[in-house]
Amino acid sequence: MSKDDHISDAARLPGGPAPISPQELPEDVASPEELPPTGPAVVTAAVKAIGGDPEVEGMVDAVGKTRVDVLTCHNAPVPGWTTWSTVTLHTQPNELPMASGESLEIRAELMAVGLPDSDVMGKVLGSCAFAVLQDHWMMAPGVVFGDVVSLYDPQTTTPHIVWCHPFTATELGAVDIEDDLTVHWLVAMPITEAERQWLEAHDYDAFANLLDEHEVTYSDLRRKSVV
Repeated sequence: MSKDDHISDAARLPGGPAPISPQELPEDVASPEELPPTGPAVVTAAVKAIGGDPEVEGMVDAVGKTRVDVLTCHNAPVPGWTTWSTVTLHTQPNELPMASGESLEIRAELMAVGLPDSDVMGKVLGSCAFAVLQDHWMMAPGVVFGDVVSLYDPQTTTPHIVWCHPFTATELGAVDIEDDLTVHWLVAMPITEAERQWLEAHDYDAFANLLDEHEVTYSDLRRKSVV
C-alpha cells in the first residue's frame, strides 16, 4: 500500500450502515442484517479472489456495542482450510504517516488463514478488527498487533501478528470499489517475539525478504523463530 497505488484524496463514505437486498450479494452468500452501501462490492471482490464456500456473519464485542461483518470462506485457500476476511473495516478512517510528515488515508480490510479444525485465526481476526474499531489501531504492511495470537493459543511460539500484503489472494492488494474508493487487503502473519524485535530494528521489506529466505510456513503457530 503506497501513495503510488492509491488515490490522493481520502474516500469518505456515508455514515451508518444501511439495509441491503440479498440479491446484491454474490450467489450462495447468506445476507447479514446490514452492510454499508459499499459492502456488497467488497464482499464480491473478496469472494472472487479467495474462493471456497463463502458466508457472511456479523461479530459483536463482549458488551455488544461494536459490530464488524466477517466473510468466512471455507475450503480456502485449499480444501479443509479456512480464510476469514473483514468486509466493513474499509468504512473506518485509516491514516498512515508519511516520511514527509503528512498522512495518507488508506482504506483497508484484514484477512487471516487458519488450519483445518482450528478457529484460532478467526478469533484473532475478530480481536484485531475490534482493536481497529474501538482503539483506532493503524492498518498497514509491517504494523504489528501484539499478543493477539497468544490470547487464543497460550502454547503458541508466534504471539504477535504482522500485517502483510495479501500473498494468499494477490488480487486483493488494491481493489477499486467505487470511483473514489480503493480498498487494500492485508493478511495476518503470526511472528515470534524475536522476529518482532528484528522487524522493529529493520523495516518491513527486509523482514518480508527474511521470511521468504527461510520459507516460513505462515500457518504454523508453533514454529521456530527465524532469528
